[in-house]
Amino acid sequence: MERTFLPVFAVNRFNLIRKLDAIQGDFGVLGTTIESDNFLNGLRQLGKPLFIDSGVFETGRNAWYQTTLSVFQDGRWIRENRLSDVKLLKKWIGDFLDRCEKFNPDYVFAPDILNEPILSLYLARLAWEIYSSKNYGYQLIGVVQVGHSLYNWQSTDAPQLDGLPPYFSTAKSFLSPLISEYRNLGYQYVALGGLLKADSTMPTGLKFGLSNEKLDDLLGWSRPNFVLGGLALSRLEILKKHNVWADSSNWLWWDKRYDFKRFGHRNVLQEVVN
Repeated sequence: MERTFLPVFAVNRFNLIRKLDAIQGDFGVLGTTIESDNFLNGLRQLGKPLFIDSGVFETGRNAWYQTTLSVFQDGRWIRENRLSDVKLLKKWIGDFLDRCEKFNPDYVFAPDILNEPILSLYLARLAWEIYSSKNYGYQLIGVVQVGHSLYNWQSTDAPQLDGLPPYFSTAKSFLSPLISEYRNLGYQYVALGGLLKADSTMPTGLKFGLSNEKLDDLLGWSRPNFVLGGLALSRLEILKKHNVWADSSNWLWWDKRYDFKRFGHRNVLQEVVN
């Protein structure tokens, strides 16, 4: 498979679709299945490579992958969220993959769980089983949750009873075989996820957590096809160097009036494509 840089613009409003009409060059568009049929059909009509994901990032109660159970504990009944039964997970994943097929996308991101690399691998395995059993017209992209491991790794001299085996001494030693496992499952396309961190100082409430140097190193050994949330003018050189695809952060949609000094005389969307 030939690798080449491709900017992908995440779109969730019709006025943004109209903005894309003015951009010249090769780029992709990304929508989610929580949007309407009319909106997703509008993205398809742009004639650009279409990516679809679930748009589901719950980590609390009533997340799609959880079931609430009543458990008797310490002399009283409590309600507890647990991972759903495999039949329920497969039902949700199957419905999601079927809905994506309606819009004739080029690529679909397999469902994953933010900050859960092992559970995301489990869901990726279920998704690949369903995907490979049907004749879908799109390529399924496996999403590896790398961010939590990179940002929260704690090196210890002695193995911990509730920790990972001692041969996982660094984030890289854990993530390298994890990424390989996606390809062993059959995924030809792998995306790196979880790289955005909460930051109240940012307009979107999120910030890319890696420096340019660390991103360069990560892409050097992980060799992904896609970096989720990684597209920004400051990282274009690195993304192009490694020939990966990446989707935009919300700042790309800022009106130039919000920061006229920096962007008043620039077309940042066109700059990304160029």
